[in-house]
Amino acid sequence: MIINLIQTVSKSNSFYFTAIVFFLSLILYSCTSSKQTKTEEILQHESEVTSPELTQLIIDAAMSEQKNPMYSKTHDSTYLYWLDNRLVILRNQSKCNIFALNTLYIAGFKTPDVNTLTNDLMDESRFNDIFPVVKIENPDEIRQGDLLVWYGHMIIFDYLIKRNGRYYAQAWWAGTRQPDNGENIINNVIYGKYPLKEFFIVRRPVIDTP
Repeated sequence: MIINLIQTVSKSNSFYFTAIVFFLSLILYSCTSSKQTKTEEILQHESEVTSPELTQLIIDAAMSEQKNPMYSKTHDSTYLYWLDNRLVILRNQSKCNIFALNTLYIAGFKTPDVNTLTNDLMDESRFNDIFPVVKIENPDEIRQGDLLVWYGHMIIFDYLIKRNGRYYAQAWWAGTRQPDNGENIINNVIYGKYPLKEFFIVRRPVIDTP
């Protein structure tokens, strides 16, 4: 109908024809611009919502993996999920690195192609394509799902606790001197408060997209 109207007007008056074409162009441009802006708003909103949803996958996976008895010191056979379930024999050892990497793997995040120890992760020149090192000015910048790594230990960060001027991480990790209590400590995996003292580095996991 619009095309017929334009053809009719164009035959009778070129001025009106030009005016109508200009007017229709403005309408189409306005609609297109509005649609693009709305899309950008949606994408921005989804990005803000998706980030905590993704990191919550890590926390949920840690909670589930805590129930696996292989992290207990009484179990020698331990499987590395991220390396095609490779079997390793660990006698009377804590397994913080294995617990953390297995958790990332089942949560859908990138993991190394080698067996990786905490000392390996302390080398800031390595693994930055998988979980890059994040430089922080203060503990408030640590995010849920981040790996906090020391020489000989690592934890999965959930949220920050400030108490009496000190910082603690509410976190998941394997390897504790405390006995299992059936509540927050199961199979030598603990969900608890860990002091943020001494030197540590922060690594931020990356989702493994196809």
